[in-house]
Amino acid sequence: MNILSKIFSYLFWALFIFFVVSISLIFSLKIVPGLNKGIIQTGIIAFFGAFFAFIFVKIAEWITIVRKGNKNHFNSLMKIERLLNRIINRLEKNILGFEENLDALKSMRLLTWGSYEIPFDHKLADDLKNIDFVNEYFCLSLDIETMKNDLIKMKDMYEEIKDLFITKKIDPQMYKVNISYCISQMEEINKFMKAYQKNTIKLLAKTRLLLKEKRSWTFLFGAFPKRHYKRNFNEKVEEELEILKKEIDEVRKKSKEEKNKIKSG
Repeated sequence: MNILSKIFSYLFWALFIFFVVSISLIFSLKIVPGLNKGIIQTGIIAFFGAFFAFIFVKIAEWITIVRKGNKNHFNSLMKIERLLNRIINRLEKNILGFEENLDALKSMRLLTWGSYEIPFDHKLADDLKNIDFVNEYFCLSLDIETMKNDLIKMKDMYEEIKDLFITKKIDPQMYKVNISYCISQMEEINKFMKAYQKNTIKLLAKTRLLLKEKRSWTFLFGAFPKRHYKRNFNEKVEEELEILKKEIDEVRKKSKEEKNKIKSG
C-alpha cells in the first residue's frame, strides 16, 4: 500500500502541475491575444514531455531502490540462517565440552581448557525490514556477546587456579576450594548456553518462516517482506520448530554414530 501511495502521489502532483500550467497559459492567451500559439503549444509539449519523463525516471529509480531493499532483506535472512546454524553447532560442542570438563574437575583432574568460538555478525541486521525480528536478533547478539566474555573469563580463572596449584603457590585444600567455585560458575554458564541454544533454535525457525515470504514475488518489486510478525506467526513458529528439532535430532544421532564408529574402529 505504501508503494502504491508513493506512485499515485507522483502522478497526482504531475497532473496537478500540468493542470495549473495549462490553465495559466490559456488565461495568458486571453489577456495577450498576440502571443504566438504555435510557439506556446510547442513549449507546453516540450515542458510536459520533459516533466513527465523526469517523473517516470524518479518512479523507476524509486522502484529500483525498493526492489534492491527487498532483495537485500532476503539475502540477509539467508546469511542469518547459515549463521544461526553455526551458532547452534558451536553451542552444542561447548555444552558437551563443559559437561566433560565438569566431570573432570569434580574428579580433581587437571584440564587443558578449550572452547569453540561463537560467531556473530551484527551488521547482518542492517538490511532487515521486519522490526520484530530485528529486535530478537539484537537481543540474541547481546546474549552471545555476554556469553563469549563469560567463556574468556572462565578460561582465565581456571588457568590461574591451575597455574597456582602446579607452581605450589596454593595447597591442595585451597585448590579444592577454588575448583569448587570454578565448577559452580561453569554450571551456571552451561545453563545459559543451553538457554541461548534454545533461543537460537527458535530464532532459526522464525528465520525459515520469514524466508518463505520470498514466494510472494512481484514483477516490479520482487518479494515483499512483512514489517511485523503476522497474527498467526507464533502458531507457525511452533510447527516449524517441531520440524527443526527433528532435523537437529537427526544430526545429533548421526554425529553420535560416527563418534562411536571412530571409537570402536
